[in-house]
Order: sequence, then C-alpha cells, then structure tokens
Amino acid sequence: MRICLVTTEYPPGPMGGVGTYATIMPGLLVRAGHEVVLLAKMCAGAAEYEQRDGVDVHRLPTDHLWTGAEDDEELHAAEMRSLRSYVGIFARHVQRKLAELHAENPFDVVLAQDVEAPTWTAQDRRMLFGELDELPFVLFVHSPHKPIQLFNEDSLYERHEYHRHLYESDCMSLADGLIVASRSMRAELMRDIGPEKNRVALIPLPHGDIPAPADFAKRLGVDGEEQRIVFSGRIELRKGVEYLFEALLPLMEKDKRITLHLLGRDTPHPCLSGSVAERLHRRYLSHDPELAKRVEFRGWMPREQLWAEYSRATLGVVPSPWEPFSFACQEMMACGTPVVATRTGGMADMIVPGSNGLLCEPADADSLRDALSAALGAAVSTRAKWGAEAARSIRAYCDNGRIVRETIAFLEDVVRRNRLRIARARPVPVPGNLPFPEVPASRRHPALSRGPVRRVGVVSPCYNLGSYLAECLDSIAAQDCKGAEIMCFVVDDGSTDAVTHEALDAAEKRPGVKVFRQRNAGLPAARNRGAVEALDAGCDALLFIDCDDWLDPTFIRKAVAVLDRHPESGAVTAWTHTVGQMHTYWAPPHPRFPMLLAECMSTPPALVRAKAFKMAGGVHEDQRYAFEDWDFWISICAGAAPMLTIPEPLIYYRMRDGSMSRMYRASTREHGRRAMIERHEALYRRYAREVILLGDAQYYDIQGRFYNELTPIRNERDQLLIDVAWNQKEWRYYKGLLEEETRRHEETRAELERMKNSSGGSTC
Repeated sequence: MRICLVTTEYPPGPMGGVGTYATIMPGLLVRAGHEVVLLAKMCAGAAEYEQRDGVDVHRLPTDHLWTGAEDDEELHAAEMRSLRSYVGIFARHVQRKLAELHAENPFDVVLAQDVEAPTWTAQDRRMLFGELDELPFVLFVHSPHKPIQLFNEDSLYERHEYHRHLYESDCMSLADGLIVASRSMRAELMRDIGPEKNRVALIPLPHGDIPAPADFAKRLGVDGEEQRIVFSGRIELRKGVEYLFEALLPLMEKDKRITLHLLGRDTPHPCLSGSVAERLHRRYLSHDPELAKRVEFRGWMPREQLWAEYSRATLGVVPSPWEPFSFACQEMMACGTPVVATRTGGMADMIVPGSNGLLCEPADADSLRDALSAALGAAVSTRAKWGAEAARSIRAYCDNGRIVRETIAFLEDVVRRNRLRIARARPVPVPGNLPFPEVPASRRHPALSRGPVRRVGVVSPCYNLGSYLAECLDSIAAQDCKGAEIMCFVVDDGSTDAVTHEALDAAEKRPGVKVFRQRNAGLPAARNRGAVEALDAGCDALLFIDCDDWLDPTFIRKAVAVLDRHPESGAVTAWTHTVGQMHTYWAPPHPRFPMLLAECMSTPPALVRAKAFKMAGGVHEDQRYAFEDWDFWISICAGAAPMLTIPEPLIYYRMRDGSMSRMYRASTREHGRRAMIERHEALYRRYAREVILLGDAQYYDIQGRFYNELTPIRNERDQLLIDVAWNQKEWRYYKGLLEEETRRHEETRAELERMKNSSGGSTC
C-alpha cells in the first residue's frame, strides 16, 4: 500500500505519544513492504524534505509570517490565530500538499491523528465537493482535546480551545475508519461520537525497538537499597501527579529509601500562576527540605534515555485519572519494570494485577497508596517475577508484526468499503451529529429534496442604499452557475432618498430582476416579501443578500453543488470577506449547537432550500431590530437540517458607518436576544450550561482584546502622567527658587534703602 501518514509531532521536534507513534509506525510499515510518505509540522533545525528510515518526510508551515500584503494567506492565518484555532493553518497546508502529492503519485489511504485535526480541511472539502473522494481517511485516535482540557482543569470553552475541539470532532466524525489503542477509548468514541462499529478498530500501540531488559533480580535491588519510583509523562493534572504526591509522600516519610523521579516536561498550571511542578513544590515539599531532596523533577528525556531510567527503577507508576493508552506504561513494562497504574484507559488492557503489576482506582489517592505500599512491600523475587512477566506479556500484546498486520488489514478493508461507496455513487455523508452533537455521527439525515436545484431566487432588501445596489446586482449577474437559473427579487422597503429611487428604477430594467415596493416594514418583512415572490415564481432555493454586499462569481455554483450533493442539507453558506472599515476573513465552522446559540455562525447570504425555509417558518418579523438572520439559522438547524459552510471567502460583507450592525445599542441587542430565547427556549434550556460558558468565554475574550488594543494608549497615558508629575515637581522647585530669590532681593533692596537713609541719602 501507498500510505500518507499525517502528524503534528516528528523528530527533531518535541514529541509526546503522538510523535512516538509517528516515529515507530512508518518504519514498521516500510519494513513490511509498504510505501509511506509523511507530512509533519516544520520545526527548528529541520529540512522541508528528507528521507528518514525509508520514509519521504515533508515538513509544512504551522503559521504565516505577516508581511502587510493582506492577501489570502495572511487573512486566513490572522482569522485562525485570532478567532478560531491555530490548528486551521497547518490543516490548510496539509490539504494542499496532500492534493499535490496524490496527483503526482496516488495514495491508497491517509493515516492521520486526531490531535490538532491536521486533516480537517481535506476531509471537509471531501465531504462538501468530493475532492480526493477516492482517498479514504483513517484516524488514529490518540487523545481528543475535550477530555484533556477537562481532566487538566483547563479551558474548553475559550474560543481557540473550543474550535480545536470542534475540528477534531469533525475529523473523527468524517473519517472512513478509526483506530483506537484501548477498550476504554473505543467505549468513549461510541458514546461521544457514535460511529459505525465496523469503522472502529482496536489495535494497541507497537512497542518499536525497545531493547530486552537486564537481569530482574539484580536491578530491582535488595533490602536497604534505594527504592526508586519513576513517573514518566508531562507534569500536568490529567497525569495524576497530585494524586501521586498525596499517595506516595506519606510512604516516603516512613521509608527513607524511597525516591521519586519525575521524567517529563513541566506545564503551566491552568488555574494558578506558575507551573504544576512549582505548585507541587509549594504544597507538598516546601515544609520538608530533606523530603524534597528525594523528589527529582528531571525534565524531558529522549526515549533511549527513558529506557535506561526505567531499567534502573524499582517501580513505575502511571497514576492518570484519564489515559487512553499510556506509552509510558507500555515502555516501562517492556523494560521489565513492574508498574502500578490506574484502572483506566489502556493500562487495564496491559496489566494483570498480581501477575505483571498492580492496578488501583483512578483519582483515588488512598487506592494508589495501598497499591504502592503493596508493591514496595512485596519481596524482591516477587517484583522480579512481575517485571519478567511484564516484559513478556507487553511484547506479546504490542507485538510489532501483529500490529502492522492488523493495521494493514483494517486499512485495506477501509479502502474496499470506500471503493464500494463510490461505485454506488454515494457521497461522503454529512455526519449525523451536525447540528446536534449528542446525535450519533452514524445516523443518516433524511433527504429534504429528491431533485437538483434548478432555480435560485436571490432576495435583496433595499432601504436608502441605492448607491450600492448596482454593485450587488452586478455580482449576481456575474455568477458562473450554468446548471441553475438565477432570478433576483429586490424589495424596496419604503426608501425615501432620490438616489435609491433612481437605482431601483435602473434595476427594474435589468434582465432577470424584479423590483417590489412596499411601505417601510423592516428588514425581516422585506426578506419574507421577497421570499414569497421567489417561491411563487417556482424557485427551489433562496439566497438572501443585503444590497450593500456582494458575492464571489463562484458562490452560487458551489453552493448549488453542495446542496445537490447533500440532499439532507438545509442551507449552504461560506466564509466571509469583510471590506470597508475592516479587511478580514470571518471563517466559522459548520453551524451547530450549542455554539450557534451563543454566537451567529453565518452572515446573511446563504443558499437556503425552499423546504428548509418553510420548515423554519420564514424570517421572524419580531426580530425587526437585530439578529433576524441568526434567529433564522437557529430555526433551520433546530429542524435537524444541517447547515454547511464552504471553507472559502466567497461572501463580501461591507462594514460601513450607518449600517444596522454598527448602530446596535444595548437595548437593540437585548430585544433581539430576548425574542430568540423565547422562541427557542427548549434549545436554550437543553444547552444552558454550554451557552453560559461559551458566552462567558466570549465576553472575557473581547474584554482581553480591548485591553490589549488599549495597552499602547494606556502606556502613553502613563508616560504622560509621569511627565506631568515630573513637570509639576520641577515647577514647584523653580517656584520655590524664584520665591527665595525674590525674598533675598527684597531684603537686599530694603537694606540698601536703610543704609541710604542713615547716611543722609548717600550709600557711598
């Protein structure tokens, strides 16, 4: 097979479990006779291209250096960094490089990781347009972002973290196959994503080239010698380091032979200042300097050095409350080290208590202390037997050859199923968990239409914006959509200025444009009027666009193609290019709950299926001041009709003085939100917790942005205050000096006058 393996971690860059898998697996596949091309992140000191162990390695950028050109690359990167997630930048580079390499020499399959969603853009475009349709995607699910953030007590709903979670979830939902290394991870996926069972393979991680362990009895020590406990992994909360300290330190206080060695990078504490290691020092070690000497934070080490440390250890410990599959546990066991681990994740698959190690309950310091005490209290010969059995059993369970055979067999099955899907002319379906995350991804949406879109009705309300109308209509006339007829319905919502009346008169003379005039009733009513006229004219899809905005010439063609490809979809929008007072991209993912309840995820232009418009009840006219489009998108998605977003900036949204959104007041926003919450109360109740957390994160994100933007002004103000204070000080000094000199002058003059009078008028 020709396999493209995509990873974010690869030597010489920093590595964790993802990087370890990406280092071991390609070499095993190549030795088994398969061809592997690897796409990885660029890192310092690495070449863009190299061959390593028979693998072609291409390193791609993870960011874009700002040059001031404000071109597509810069605007996309700025949007990802500022509003979405940095992972979107690398994913875009992966999509382009993958397409380029596949065109030169086709791949059979893509094997990628879930972490940071590096294949998100490629998978998304495959679903939307059928790009790389013949190329199936298999994800190795290592450690999804959501549980990591929650078990680390870190932020999940902050914008960047939440978007990363969405991208990873989309990648897993869209994958043709998923590989997991433990039963617990498989159970989590079936619960949280709900893929088809035949799409999930349970295949442990290969052990690679770990050398055979040394003599067990000799290295595990005798009475009176050091009892060396080794922890390996990032120093972070989800790894259970706090439980380890609470469990082990009382044993260390009683037994001076016990030492603890922590091998791994320190990490910032999510909720407190400083790092996790610093907090552990303050909380557990600062009161006892002698105890602190027996606890060493050794930092990151390469794998070969870790193996040496494991071989010197009395016990290894893996106290993680959540751990899908621990490379540390696997490698400790392969080095012949008996392990005490929590009964969670892959450790429960690897360890047979009393045979090759011990298990304890997760997040339970007492249970961990009991297991450590039992292991340390066991005879040296018993621990030697555990170590020998650990090495034997893990090398059998994680046998390299067997894992490669099972992986290839699964990849071949995925390729076969993908070819069968293509032969049946079935597109990659929209995952069932759009727009409701708790719905299984394997569920199939019912079709809203059985036929293609043949007639598109463009509805453009106009109120005193005649100076922009021609540009909007020109963009409609310039659409290159040949498969569907385009009709334009302009609704004059009681305009009063002469320029607009002239523009409307000119618009009526355009072919395919109809103008309807009504008394001023507000934007929602104008949109509904245009929609009614379009539906009466036989349009099977509607597109709403404000008359001061315009479209890329390809928008309708691409949106129609997506609707035709996915008859289950209710609407299709695209990324927006804001122009005028702002020059940015606005690039949200596909609208879904609960995020859609916390913020609008589409600008007004979207191609809406006629049936979806009717299901949503049209545009609700009580949203007459604000958020009429936002409320409409919620209504469409509430009907379980997926709303899809084309990941290209095909909509041009004008930011100008006097626009409705620029003139919102607090009362305007509150009125709009009240109406939305009342109409969709059941949805807001259903997702109340997430909506509150998303809204709170958004508020502090905006507050932080304002603070950062105001920092230069604050600095200048502070400098001015310093200058003023200095000037006041100088002014007081010179004022006092002047007063002193004036006093002396007056005293001198008075003395001269006195001397003059006493000498009869002469001062000589």
